[in-house]
Amino acid sequence: MGSLEIDSLDKSYGAAKVLKDINIEIEEGGFLVLVGPSGCGKSTLLNSIAGLEDITGGEIRIAGKKVNDLAPADRDIAMVFQSYALYPNMTVRGNIAFGMEIRKIPKAERDEAVHRVATLLQIEDLLDRKPSQLSGGQRQRVAMGRALVREPQVFLFDEPLSNLDAKLRVDMRTEIKKLHQRLGATIVYVTHDQIEAMTLATKIAVLKGGVLQQAGTPAEIYNNPVNTFVAEFMGSPSMNLIPAQAGQGPNGPTLSIARKAGDPLVLPAPEAVAAYAGRGVLLGLRPEAITDEEAADRNARVVETASCRIDVLEPSGADTYCTTDLGGKDVIGRLRADAPIRQGEDATLAFNLDKAVIFDPDSGERIA
Repeated sequence: MGSLEIDSLDKSYGAAKVLKDINIEIEEGGFLVLVGPSGCGKSTLLNSIAGLEDITGGEIRIAGKKVNDLAPADRDIAMVFQSYALYPNMTVRGNIAFGMEIRKIPKAERDEAVHRVATLLQIEDLLDRKPSQLSGGQRQRVAMGRALVREPQVFLFDEPLSNLDAKLRVDMRTEIKKLHQRLGATIVYVTHDQIEAMTLATKIAVLKGGVLQQAGTPAEIYNNPVNTFVAEFMGSPSMNLIPAQAGQGPNGPTLSIARKAGDPLVLPAPEAVAAYAGRGVLLGLRPEAITDEEAADRNARVVETASCRIDVLEPSGADTYCTTDLGGKDVIGRLRADAPIRQGEDATLAFNLDKAVIFDPDSGERIA
């Protein structure tokens, strides 16, 4: 397996720039997930790595070797497509072995490779079936088998689970994670599903409008988003972005947040907020950082409590989500399932400010 380096990559169609100065590195054996909304350029980037799209500028290196000018067949990559792309007239065995047959690999070697991959993917009993006789999940395993049998430097996955139903997606996600752990393969994986990104990746790259917004581990992307786009895109429910007024109190900077009823909620703020005194900012808090008093993190350094009117309660089994109005916006908190809180009444909520991030409302960039 090989590392992957993308250095100052640009891609244009005529005057339209679809990828702009992309810089990403993934180590040998890493799992890079490209994520972002439709049209953000993630599939174009994957196709550029594969050699299916010519790049306008920059470099792509696989295992330290520049591959810009190499044909797809010479880049030592294997791709798994959203549509499976299986040959309908061939058996599973034939589909998996086809690439090796084209490369004139001896039959005994082909048979051994097919058996090894089929065992790994648990599809030994499907080898003599045609694709039309398989379920969606089984077809996806065959498509993965055809890629695995090549033992390339880098595997490329283009939204491989998007055609599967919800339960099968979860099952296949687990299988791909196990497969990565067993093989130690270098993988680049495109998805629009941020849950897939969080669960599979060792590194996530978030794109918007052809621009790389942030690249980092799932924990870095989730806990320390660099701007409001990343904060809202990653996480379900997404991060609360609460309008607040920056001020200065006797003990340092403060955030004042309007409440529908009663006085504003005043919270301590990081020192960086002092430069914004008298101006509006956005306070970012994940739902789990707003909870009932009993569920508050006892190890947190700064937890503030306040009475809030609970507008909506949504039980979800293990947790209950609540909605309250702060700063003129619906703000979601995550409570214990048995928290003694009622819809339409005031309740004491705990705010874990260790988890707070602050953004500039105009640029969307992070302040603190």
